[in-house]
Amino acid sequence: MELRDANVVVTGASSGIGEATAIAFARRGARVVLVARRKDRLEDLAARIEGAGGRAIAWTCDVTDLAKVEKLPGLVKELTGRPVDVLVNNAGIAGGGSFLELSHDRIDEVVRVNLLAVMHVTRVFLPGMLARGSGHVVNVASLAGRFAAPGAAVYTATKHGVVAFSESLDVTTRRRGVLVTAVNPGFVPTEGFPSSGRPGLLTLTPERVADAIVKVVRENVSPEYSVPRWAAAFQAFRILTPPLYRWGMGVADRRYYAAD
Repeated sequence: MELRDANVVVTGASSGIGEATAIAFARRGARVVLVARRKDRLEDLAARIEGAGGRAIAWTCDVTDLAKVEKLPGLVKELTGRPVDVLVNNAGIAGGGSFLELSHDRIDEVVRVNLLAVMHVTRVFLPGMLARGSGHVVNVASLAGRFAAPGAAVYTATKHGVVAFSESLDVTTRRRGVLVTAVNPGFVPTEGFPSSGRPGLLTLTPERVADAIVKVVRENVSPEYSVPRWAAAFQAFRILTPPLYRWGMGVADRRYYAAD
């Protein structure tokens, strides 16, 4: 897809991967619509993007507030004169920790933000894309959406759901000109996901993930893209040798709880 003058909506844009993604698209000539809950952060980011010669619109919105989310397509069209070309569903929250230590309210919140909001926001924008026969939806999932990460049962479940949702939807929409892609990054230390202090092979910067998201859109990649790319090869290990995979997860689980 040609990004110059494209309208790109990025949820969770106030920090981390969302902020880096908005900047990356703006640098390539796209107009970015910044969506998140923190108005001051969004306005600061919009000012920085415009100060660097880009174009940005800040829209304060909780992605679980469906009434407000439903206004977004019309708002973008009203303010820019054009519909949305790219939707990046990036908003998400941490849901790690022992499953039995999570309250019912916290479980509901993680599922609402990480999975249901992805579906609802996509549902709002997808009809317009299908009517035009063009568009790309990028859902930021995680390598935890492909591997059962110990100590994060609810978070992992939501990311598995995002991957499955993206793959299933892409089968239906791609023949009508709209691609849907799950981008699965490794661990990205951000405000909501603080680092333990020791970087690993799967530790990434928000900028690296943002570049991958831009690549996916520019090169029309779907329905899945892992970051780093070599991590995708481990899916064969999971599928072809399930006993070894489960043994490895068991070792990781024991180490996780030993670290606690």
